[in-house]
Amino acid sequence: MERFVKKKEITDYYEYAQEWISCGAPVKSILRILGLKKSTYYRKKKCQCQEKQTKFNNHSYIPGYSYNNKNQKVNDVVIQKYISEIRADEFGRHYGYKKITSVLNRKYSLIINKKKVYRLMNAMGVLKERTERVRKYKRICKNHKVSNSNQLWEMDTKYIFIAGTREVAYLTSIIDVFDRSVIAYDFSLSADTSAAKRVTIMALYNRKIKGCVNGLTLRTDNGSQFIAHKFEELCIKEKIIHERIPVRSPNYNAHIESYHRYLQDECLTGKMFLTFEEADDVIERYVNGYNTRRVHSAIDYRTPEEFYNLKNCNFKNKLVISV
Repeated sequence: MERFVKKKEITDYYEYAQEWISCGAPVKSILRILGLKKSTYYRKKKCQCQEKQTKFNNHSYIPGYSYNNKNQKVNDVVIQKYISEIRADEFGRHYGYKKITSVLNRKYSLIINKKKVYRLMNAMGVLKERTERVRKYKRICKNHKVSNSNQLWEMDTKYIFIAGTREVAYLTSIIDVFDRSVIAYDFSLSADTSAAKRVTIMALYNRKIKGCVNGLTLRTDNGSQFIAHKFEELCIKEKIIHERIPVRSPNYNAHIESYHRYLQDECLTGKMFLTFEEADDVIERYVNGYNTRRVHSAIDYRTPEEFYNLKNCNFKNKLVISV
């Protein structure tokens, strides 16, 4: 019983001390007057901070609000509902808090910063776990100052297994380094020179620069389809500068490699294709969504199609990428 009373008295003294200290009274003087030890006071203060943090993590906190463009208050509960709607999308479920913030600002007209979105997503328990990556020294093969579309393209091939027929299909794609658009791709059962040529010609037609490439550089690895004489002849004929990266240096083709990683994580993982046609339909749908619906942080949190179409965008005119 004495122990209980003593603990209660310490709690009361701590509350009294907190009242005076919050009003600006010196800590040492208040603790001396109340006869409360420093170690006891700060231990109690630490325990209360931990209790508050636990309550916050358990979602038992008072929701706040933010404003929209019409200066109207929007409750945090409503904002969390918006976040759930964004994450329900095929591409939105892979977004981090920064991309979620961009969508909230543009689509829902909210005036909200990324720190608050981080807190709300943390309270919802939907933050993506970040995996630590080992940083490696990366050399630059050739420095390019890319300030517009159709200056530097990257091309590579990805292998996709068709379980139903036990065949390996090959996806050859070209991405524009500046606007991140997947300009053209070819999905076939062979990764030969013909596939590389088809994708290149298709990309030229899609960008309407066939016959007038104006200094375009196409960067590839040293695959057999890219070092073939027929592919080199095509590049010479179309006046494309073909640049090959050093052996075992995929970091020089970082943008297309990054795209293939997104394709694997967001589209292919967990799927088993029974037919070639089924895989073709899934990839076609993903590529269309990647260009028209998926936002990218490197291009002002816009979609590749939106960014490419903004010919007079001030941000685009100022952006210079060194690769």
